[in-house]
Amino acid sequence: MQKRNNDFLDIEPEPIELQEFPAPNLDENKTSQVDIKEEWLLLRNKHPAKRFFIKLWKGPREPVDLPPSFPSKWSWTAFVDSFPEQVFMKRFPNKLIRIVLLIIYCSAWYSVVFLLLHPYLIRAPYYHPADGSEKVPIFSLSCNSYLNWEGKNNACGLEAKDCGPFENAEYIIRCPALCDRGAWIYSAITVGNNRIKYTGYEIGGGRLDSSTENDDMLTYPYRADSFPCGAAVHAGIVSPLYGGCARLTSEGFQSEFPSIEGKHGTDLSIFFGSFFPGSYSFRSIKSGILNGCYDPRAAVVTINILFGLPVFYLFESIYGYWISTITGYWTLVLALDPPLLTDPHDMATVYELFSVGFQRLLPLCFVLYVLWKCAVKRTLENGSPLAKILLWYPMLWLGIMNNITFDRLPVDRLTARDLKEQAGALLAVSCIAGTILTCAIIQAYSLWKSGRFRKYLKIYLLLIFGLVTLASIPGLNLRIHHYILGTILVPGCATRGSSAYLFQGILIGLVLSGVSRWDFASIVETDVALLRGEAGALSEPPVFVFDKMHLHALSWQLQPNVTDNDSLDGFSLLMNDFEVYVGTNYTVDIDTLLTESPTLDNMLKQALQESETDSVELYFRVARASTRAPREERGDYTNAGTLKWPQCEWHDPLPGVS
Repeated sequence: MQKRNNDFLDIEPEPIELQEFPAPNLDENKTSQVDIKEEWLLLRNKHPAKRFFIKLWKGPREPVDLPPSFPSKWSWTAFVDSFPEQVFMKRFPNKLIRIVLLIIYCSAWYSVVFLLLHPYLIRAPYYHPADGSEKVPIFSLSCNSYLNWEGKNNACGLEAKDCGPFENAEYIIRCPALCDRGAWIYSAITVGNNRIKYTGYEIGGGRLDSSTENDDMLTYPYRADSFPCGAAVHAGIVSPLYGGCARLTSEGFQSEFPSIEGKHGTDLSIFFGSFFPGSYSFRSIKSGILNGCYDPRAAVVTINILFGLPVFYLFESIYGYWISTITGYWTLVLALDPPLLTDPHDMATVYELFSVGFQRLLPLCFVLYVLWKCAVKRTLENGSPLAKILLWYPMLWLGIMNNITFDRLPVDRLTARDLKEQAGALLAVSCIAGTILTCAIIQAYSLWKSGRFRKYLKIYLLLIFGLVTLASIPGLNLRIHHYILGTILVPGCATRGSSAYLFQGILIGLVLSGVSRWDFASIVETDVALLRGEAGALSEPPVFVFDKMHLHALSWQLQPNVTDNDSLDGFSLLMNDFEVYVGTNYTVDIDTLLTESPTLDNMLKQALQESETDSVELYFRVARASTRAPREERGDYTNAGTLKWPQCEWHDPLPGVS
């Protein structure tokens, strides 16, 4: 027995490797659970306010960041949430087979969209008369483009001769969808003595009553520089949802342009109470065949949303993310909000649109990849498939459709000048700011629960410091564009809760919308860029000096603080928003103008004959200009001074430029 014990004691034990034992359970800050417990016990003895801020800074005792959960009484949610993994993945366990299925599905999807876009984007539109005569090409216009008009002020030259013909001309035009708002002007234009901004640019016109229709005439005359597509929607001829074609005829001189309520929810047209050399009206399209008139953007958006939903739901998040974002981008470029006007009669414009699309796509993909790595991946991977299709995906398309959702709010830009000029802007901005603040608090709480509040607070404090620094650069203005807002805020949504699904989707959509339409616009812009073509960047105009001893003459003089400019050696005088004089005189006799211009004289006489008060208001504006090239080299115009003719009652213009 003793021997047995000695034998047992003589056995040499085998060495035990320390690395086989499990490592201690430490949190991500490498603090043991015991230390955390002691730290929270010490925290109990501190002042409540101090305890609150310490808890806020250090985060919760046990960080939590879980995917969305649904009430247990909703039994169907468990099945829908588990379907991609429990059914689809098990049925197609081979990844190669799933990729092949995805390729086949996307090919069918592409074919459907191609069949919708090709007739409108590629095939040239024509009108085929019923009598078999030669087909007529249809002109493609954007919502805010002119027809036979060069632009505002003196862009059409003396007596607007470079913008004819004003009579005996007929066109069939094609207008895109969304021209009820797309025909708005966002840089001020002077019409008579009124400054027009943030409204549709349709002067006069309006739909004729059925009882007063004359032959095939559908509308009263619109002033020739009105946007034709906006006017067609205002008259109810073209739909704001799917666009359409309209027949337009030049009507020549009109003595006035009354304001009339528009169709499709558009506002009153702009009133102009004097004569103008050109106008146009809409007429019914004679019997025949029109092709390529209707804008398919509503159908394309609907198809892309529906076809993208199964991909986003069934396949791994990385596939759904990239397919949805790239599809949304090309939907914007080719259909929903194209950055360029294309004309199928000139295929070079179509090629240019694709070129611009690919130019912006490559840097956009880098931005999307960074956003995926820093935020979206954490939310979508191993998350809730049901939450993806109920929260993330709809919000993505809400942001993509920014031009028909958020852009319809009465907010143009967050500058003091624009907020004052646009009705309802301050209220809208207050509501938007309140919404953003509420969402920021919700997401900050989600970050705090996940134990990462400190890290993101430091990041955003650095971002705020950077924005303040940019805003303080002399001569530049801070501009937070759509894509910048989305790029800045998405990283703060790097959690797994419901709020992250909502906020990420809409912010990614805003990034796509901003880049596709406006490219990567600068975060700081000059004062001239902010004007967007408005007056204020050129040389100051002269000052009108009306001499009561010479009632039929207009005089002006240079302001004392105006600097010399050798190229601006003369003056340009506008009457009723078109140019009537270019020269070096400081005084212009109106009778002499009428004598030298029979066309102007005839218009004024006819306006007097058609006037109920035997008088006509004339609107004059003057600017410094080059006598050699007044359209290319000129300064700003004055606001309009009003002369009642032939009584010669003069009203000085308001301060400012136009």
